[in-house]
Amino acid sequence: MSVKMTVKVGAMRLRRPVLALMLTLLLWPTGASAQREAPVAAAMPGTLLEAWLTWQAEQPEPLDWAYSFALRSSDAATLDALHRELLAEITTLRDTLTLVGQQRQADQLQAWHQALQPLATAAARSPERLDLPWLAASLRRNLPTQRLVHLGTCEAPDWVELWSTSGVTRLAWQPGMTTADAIAQLPAGSRNELDQAALLSPLGDTTTLGVARWNRESLPLPPGARLVLLLPRHGLGGSLEGSLVNQLLVRFLATRLPGDACTLWPTR
Repeated sequence: MSVKMTVKVGAMRLRRPVLALMLTLLLWPTGASAQREAPVAAAMPGTLLEAWLTWQAEQPEPLDWAYSFALRSSDAATLDALHRELLAEITTLRDTLTLVGQQRQADQLQAWHQALQPLATAAARSPERLDLPWLAASLRRNLPTQRLVHLGTCEAPDWVELWSTSGVTRLAWQPGMTTADAIAQLPAGSRNELDQAALLSPLGDTTTLGVARWNRESLPLPPGARLVLLLPRHGLGGSLEGSLVNQLLVRFLATRLPGDACTLWPTR
């Protein structure tokens, strides 16, 4: 049924009685017996909600919905082009920074380029919530599996990822950890240049927050979150190229899986 790729948050899990009730309600209108077995692994259910219920019914433990996702076919079709455009814009801005003597900023972009280049676009998600509780709360959100490339789930990791002037770093996650805690681990010189950051949650949400002295905010950092310290608005970071790098980087990182140990269920 699934392809194994190779951390545990107990949020958003459905108990078995709730699961059984939802499965019964889904199957009853079809005219089939409410006692029929879940589809065999080779048969992909018609909707994402049904696919989640089928997958969960096969598991000995509840899936962790905080780390479950799906990839729309429409999003998958744009990922290769997005990846190429992001790398090209980073290269252009890096070379410009080198020419004007801003080598430290150029080295930052080179570190981002090196981290991004090998990332596989096939191992991706749509940057939105498509987990079972989210769909069950409003059945209008449900969609046919024929519009998807895959659905999947990850084990909650033990890290948070920081994209900053120091490059790309994975920090060990600690209970109660916040964005301010992560930023405090940067060198003081790097912190002084910051204006804004983008927080990418394991659920697929993106939140922009202030991180300068005059607009400082702090938000919780769950395991598997990515915090992008955006290029500052002053200097070349505030140029058209710098703004485009910020936008493209956040868009692409929002499609990354929320963990390392993940299982994907292709829809075809």
